[in-house]
Amino acid sequence: MKISDLLGTCLRNLSRRKLRTILTVIGVVVGTCFIVLPISLGIAISENNQKMLEQWGDLTLIEVNNYGNTETSLDDAAIDAIRMIPGVEVATPIMQMQIQGSTRIFAGRKNRYQWYAWNVTGMSADALSKLGYTAAEGRMLTSDDEGSKKLRVMFGDRTAYDFEDTKKRWPNNRIDYWSVEEGGELPDPFFNPLETELVYQLDPARDTAKPLTYNLEVVGIFKGDYRRGYETVYGAVMDIEDMKRIQKEYEKANNIKKDKDAAKGYENVKVKCITMDHVAAVEQAIHDLGFVNTYSMEQERQSMQESARQTQMILGFIGGVVMIASAVSIMNTMYTAVIERTREIGIMKVLGCELAQIRAIFLIEAGLIGFMGGVMGDGISYIGSYILNLIGSTVQEEGRRGMAEAFVTKMSIIPPWLAVTGLVFATLVGVISGVYPAHRAVKVSALEAIRTE
Repeated sequence: MKISDLLGTCLRNLSRRKLRTILTVIGVVVGTCFIVLPISLGIAISENNQKMLEQWGDLTLIEVNNYGNTETSLDDAAIDAIRMIPGVEVATPIMQMQIQGSTRIFAGRKNRYQWYAWNVTGMSADALSKLGYTAAEGRMLTSDDEGSKKLRVMFGDRTAYDFEDTKKRWPNNRIDYWSVEEGGELPDPFFNPLETELVYQLDPARDTAKPLTYNLEVVGIFKGDYRRGYETVYGAVMDIEDMKRIQKEYEKANNIKKDKDAAKGYENVKVKCITMDHVAAVEQAIHDLGFVNTYSMEQERQSMQESARQTQMILGFIGGVVMIASAVSIMNTMYTAVIERTREIGIMKVLGCELAQIRAIFLIEAGLIGFMGGVMGDGISYIGSYILNLIGSTVQEEGRRGMAEAFVTKMSIIPPWLAVTGLVFATLVGVISGVYPAHRAVKVSALEAIRTE
């Protein structure tokens, strides 16, 4: 018999007992749904968790803190060692000006506008783009800006609004931008930072000391993003080499001896990994270098993923139990078919039909039942997934009224590989369930089968 003859025979045999076939297929459909849908719920939980973490911060970022560590120095040599760890894309120290006094930035004629620049950060300029910082106006800071005659910096997108007019009294000395509703058009600041000459002044606390002043040029305005850093909204960033230089000049001008703890290097370093799959290994390697005080989103992600996996296992176990019941149903159907078709099996043997072909008939019939149940189960699973997501989106829409817009979560996600897996699994269950009935059919005696009424 050809393959087409075998398939035709099997389909005719199944169609002769429509009700029994339909009921058996329904069992497989239920089993497939109870496997595909629960796993789709777990996949949706994992994806939603990841989106939520992405809103909180960069999943590939590790922050290394070295506060109070007097044993291991987080200096340039240590940072070079971190950069050499496989999976690290970029690492930059974070530095703040350390002065005994105040720092101010002036703008306008006769330094009319001033900002107490408490949030000026030094970072590696070439690391900014790799860390996800972007410019809303102007351009990004680069290493070429280091050492220029004017200190070159980038402003946060609200920094210009923090300047106050020294010729006016509060509250008229500030631009009122905080009362503008979200999405509304902001008023213009006192000046355009990209087109204005600025002065950066370090004011020592002692009256006998002289302040240090530097000409300042703003090359770009950050696109504000709290996930990247507070400085992208209400601060300024300069190349860390420039900050080191003016820090030394300030200490020299004021005869300040360097603190012993300061000699231990930086207190904070940002490490960007190539992908989030590298984060755990890179973080462990940083610990091995002696810097154990680290933070990344990997801890939260692993915890959430473990919870999602446990949920999947519980729901998948339920689906497995249902599929076992379906397998028993298929085996019962095929075994009953063998008993009912004993005479037919005997005739096939007398006519010279090979035992392998007889076995194949029953295996194919069982496989077809599993295949049809898998196809229908996948289809119903997709429909169920759509309904769950529709209900979920409606509930979310109601819950978000009057709240800031958040990412849209899905209750169920069925990727193509899951649908294929459900179909293949259902078909295999069918074939395996048909092994014993097929073996029973082969063992039937031809003479006794022909005598059977």
